[in-house]
Amino acid sequence: MRQSQESKTNLGIAGEYRVLSELLLRGFNAVITMGNSKGTDILVFSQNKKFLRVEVKTSKNGRNFVTSYFPKYSESSYTDPDLWVLYQPYLFNDLGKDTFFVLTHQEVRELQLKQNKGNETKAGQGVDNISLRLLTAENIEPNKWEKIGEFFV
Repeated sequence: MRQSQESKTNLGIAGEYRVLSELLLRGFNAVITMGNSKGTDILVFSQNKKFLRVEVKTSKNGRNFVTSYFPKYSESSYTDPDLWVLYQPYLFNDLGKDTFFVLTHQEVRELQLKQNKGNETKAGQGVDNISLRLLTAENIEPNKWEKIGEFFV
């Protein structure tokens, strides 16, 4: 079934709030940023007034996460996120539970290059995405929330 743009947008926003909820439950001070064309979805603050930018990508099909990495982050108009959370809702996986992949910006870049067989996608020449199959093949462990705490050390 093909999703409408509205339902894709709603799923993305729901994913951002789901990740925000997970962060708050884990004791992080975090807020969501508003808007649909921003480079940061969530800000996480430390007690010593540092913050990190989090980009959230929600799997809309249970197979991959659309990152738009190279067209979006090769432009100087965007500030690179510090961390990414690739979120797979339980509705779209065989595990019966939500799955979160917490990755650094550099890790996402390296995964995207592997997915693209070494190529950087240019704007207008396709959409970058990272497959769940690649995350599994690379032994990327889900739910590594401690990466957020490590950022502030």
